[in-house]
Amino acid sequence: MVAEKLNKSYLSRSEYEKNGKFSATPYISTFGSWLAACEKAGLQTIRSREDFLRISDEDLLKDMLLVSRRLNTESISTNDYSKYGKYKVQTILSRFSTWSEALTKADLEQTSFKMISDKDLFDEIERMWIQKGKQPTTTDVKNGLSEYSLNTYSRRFGGWRAALLAFVENINNDEDYKNTVQQEVTQVDNSNKEQKLFENIKEEITSRHKTSRDINLRLRFRVMQRDSFKCCACGASPAKDQSVVLHVDHIVPWSKGGETVMDNLQTLCSKCNLGKSDII
Repeated sequence: MVAEKLNKSYLSRSEYEKNGKFSATPYISTFGSWLAACEKAGLQTIRSREDFLRISDEDLLKDMLLVSRRLNTESISTNDYSKYGKYKVQTILSRFSTWSEALTKADLEQTSFKMISDKDLFDEIERMWIQKGKQPTTTDVKNGLSEYSLNTYSRRFGGWRAALLAFVENINNDEDYKNTVQQEVTQVDNSNKEQKLFENIKEEITSRHKTSRDINLRLRFRVMQRDSFKCCACGASPAKDQSVVLHVDHIVPWSKGGETVMDNLQTLCSKCNLGKSDII
């Protein structure tokens, strides 16, 4: 008998599966639960203090992570763990003093934090990429360049490389941007047809904008990627000088009729961009 072999009066499911000949599943199916199976075998159903002390901090933290993955969340509450965890919440609290401390040790977000969306993670990858002037690495994330932990990206996408691939796919998917531009162009074209009744239609058409002034994430990143994350005016790059801050700027200023399209956008460092102002 496994309990006798281990000299224990309480036998956990994981201990049995590690040392026994069979899976614990048939026992659970037959008796309804692992504790009921233990009771039937004449074993204790409550862990002794010695048994609790045998549970390592690593096992407790690992089980908290398993619960977070099962719920697909970046944080778990004591109620979440009570429902799905292997151990008692009190065991974790007695080991780490507070639930907040346990979450920190497990590299989980605090329960008061907002839920992190894919967009939040993509925005952060874009910020790091632009700040560095090249692809960010796991070392960058571990060293605190990212607002979110490496585990946050890994749990969401399955690993850092997978997170980068998802980001690039998101950047390359221009459908939303194209649809927005087309909608704006269509609205302007329809308006132009009505305005043809007026003699000054030519002046009004040339003064209208077909695109939004704001440069969205995808377009901004694609412009910097095209320009190799370097200033088009002086060649400065954050890859060589960390103090360099890159901007995306309208070549023909928006105030003078320039549109927000790839051909009218360029990468400038903050110094060159401030010096350019609205000069063409």
